[in-house]
This record gives sequence, C-alpha cells and structure tokens, in this order.
Amino acid sequence: MTRLLSLAVVTALTLLLAACSGRSLQMYTLSSQGSLPHLHPRFPSLRVDYPKGIEDTMGTRIYFSRSNLTQSYYSYSQWSKSLNRILMANLIETLQRSGLARTVLDYASEADAAYELESTVYRFEHRITPQGSYADISIGLRLLRSSDRHLIASKIFSYQIPCRSTDAAGFVEAANRAISRLGVDMVKWLAKQ
Repeated sequence: MTRLLSLAVVTALTLLLAACSGRSLQMYTLSSQGSLPHLHPRFPSLRVDYPKGIEDTMGTRIYFSRSNLTQSYYSYSQWSKSLNRILMANLIETLQRSGLARTVLDYASEADAAYELESTVYRFEHRITPQGSYADISIGLRLLRSSDRHLIASKIFSYQIPCRSTDAAGFVEAANRAISRLGVDMVKWLAKQ
C-alpha cells in the first residue's frame, strides 16, 4: 500500500512539473501604423459597428491552415483581445487619424451618427503551403446612412501578404501590414463616397 501511495505521489508531482514547465503563452495585437492621407471631413459623424464574422475566428485564437479542408489554431499564441475588438479599434483609430469624419463613434455610443460603417470578416488566417506562407485576410465594409439605413456603398477588401516565417509571429507581422493597407484603402474608398 505504501509503495502504491508513493508511486501515486511521484506520478502526480511529475505531471505537475510537466504542466508548469511548458511554453509560455504569447499575446499579439494588430496596429494600423503608417501614413494615411489626411483629408477634410467628408462625414459629420460616423459610427463604426462591431465587426461580424464566423464566431470561432472572431475570438482570441490565431488560426492557420495547411489546406482548404482543415483549420487549426496556435496553441501558445493568441490575440490580446477578441479579433473583432482589435479590428474595431483599428478602424476607429484609422478614421480618426485620417480626419475623414468630424466625429468617429464606436458601436456602444448612444450619440446619433449620420453614417454607419459595418464590417464583416470573411477570412483572417495564416495559410501555410509548401511554397511558403501568407496572411489571407478578407474584410467587407458597408457604408450606410443612419437615418433610413440606406446602403450607400459596399466593398470587400482582400489581401494575401507573404509571411517571413511560418509561425504565429510571422503571421501577425504580415497581418499588421495587411491592416495598414486596409486602413489606407478604406480611407481612399470612403473619401469617394
């Protein structure tokens, strides 16, 4: 009985030590840094709605795929907040920096806004192929007039940005470049509306 008890204690300690000595979790975020065209206000106020997308991909997991049929996520890497919160913050910051709207509001604001910007994330993953890897990102934007919900314009922005490495860090670096390009493209597109 004593031998069985000491074997159980040794096994428990071994499992505990193995669990504690694992890799640490890496947290990532997106930032749309870079130069933007600074424009005269085109909109008096613009509300950025909460981005929509496939529920699984809008959480904190960072996804990758090695084929069109499978998708997985990095075990030791994740977004610092849910992907939709990170994207919304980037859209708001980009619009504020561009000067395209006098006032930029987030979805939770109770203030009236003359226009709304809706977004849908269609793809946001790290694609790994035998030839290399890339950030595969596709985001649809819709501009609506708030008073009557009239759709003024819509556009899907898609990017395939090569990654410097096939790990999560390589993907995040490429995704940041894609988000910066999205910011510039979005501002130019909205300025024409």
